[in-house]
Amino acid sequence: MARFFKFKSSKSTRLKRQSRSGNPAKAAKAREESRAAANRVSRVPAKIKEVGSPQWYAPTMATIMVIGLLWVVTTYLFKGEYPLPYFVKHHAGDWLLHGNLYIGFIIIMVGFLGLLRWK
Repeated sequence: MARFFKFKSSKSTRLKRQSRSGNPAKAAKAREESRAAANRVSRVPAKIKEVGSPQWYAPTMATIMVIGLLWVVTTYLFKGEYPLPYFVKHHAGDWLLHGNLYIGFIIIMVGFLGLLRWK
């Protein structure tokens, strides 16, 4: 039944079979072919595509977070009147009184979410 099916073997399979052969001439030939194949490999380094984020990305996001922190600290030091005095003057009785804090925390969150995407 094996006569009806002829399987093609790959070159590496043939080399393995020849190197395991009891015939020293075949084993030497297989080793020589293997060395020749190794020498044909290109020695020119291939340029690897950069996969991560650009170099400016992480420092930019960290800077945005520091700006948000400074915004919140300024708001606390000046009791909400600075950096934007609008909220204290026009929203004295509602939830927008602390608008400067909201803006500061939003800036911090933008920087944090940007750092989550950093590779």
